[in-house]
Amino acid sequence: MKKLNGFTLAEVLIVTVIIGIIAAISIPIISENIKNKDLESRFTKANSILKQTVARAEAEEGNFTNWAWITSDKIFFEYFTPHLAVTKVCKPNEDGCEDDIEYKYLKGTPAPSNVFPKNLTRFITADGAKWLIGVNANCVAKGEYCAIIRVDVNGDAPPNVYGRDLFTFFMLPYTNEVKPEGMYEFPLAYDENQGWKEYERSEIESDCNTQNGGGTLCGAKIILDGYKMKY
Repeated sequence: MKKLNGFTLAEVLIVTVIIGIIAAISIPIISENIKNKDLESRFTKANSILKQTVARAEAEEGNFTNWAWITSDKIFFEYFTPHLAVTKVCKPNEDGCEDDIEYKYLKGTPAPSNVFPKNLTRFITADGAKWLIGVNANCVAKGEYCAIIRVDVNGDAPPNVYGRDLFTFFMLPYTNEVKPEGMYEFPLAYDENQGWKEYERSEIESDCNTQNGGGTLCGAKIILDGYKMKY
C-alpha cells in the first residue's frame, strides 16, 4: 500500500496559532493605516474646499482684506454660501450644530468644552464635515487675523481628536492667505517687516506627537510632510 503523507493535528494547530498571532498583530496596524489615509484625504479636501471657496469669493468680491469684517454670519452668508455645498447652517445662538461629543487632545487628555461654540456661525458641508467661522471684527485696522475657521473633517464620527479630525485655520489679511494653525502663530499681529509669525518646525513637531502633544498645530505638520499624517 502507498504511504499517505499529511499534517498531524499538532502541526495544524501550531500553524493556526501562528496565523492567529500574525493576524492579531497586523490587523490593528492595517486598520489604523486605513483610518489615517481616510483622515489625510479628508484634511486635504477640507483645506482645498476652504481655499477654493475664498478664492471664488475673492474673484467676485475682491481681496478679502477689503471685505466687511463685522460678524461671522455676515461673512458666511455674503461670501461663503454662494460657493459652498452646505447641507445645514446654524446661525449664532441657533440650536442644531452645537457640541454633543467630547473632544480630546492628541495625547489623549480631554479638550475644553465648546469646541464649536453656539455663539458663532456653524455649518455642515455635503461631505459631512462640521465647520465654524468666527470673525475678528475690524481685523485690518487692528493688524490681526480676520477669521478663525475650525473643521471636524468627518463630522461627529470618531476619533474627535485635535490633529486627527479636528483642525483650525485662519484668514490672514494683507497677504490674503488662508493658513492652518502652526503656519500662523495665533494670535500675533502682522509685522510689516516679517509678515505673519509662524511656529518653528521644532514647535510643530513638539505639539504634534501622540505622547504629550496637544495636536493643535498638526495641520501645519501634515502640509509640511506632503499631506501625510506622520505621527
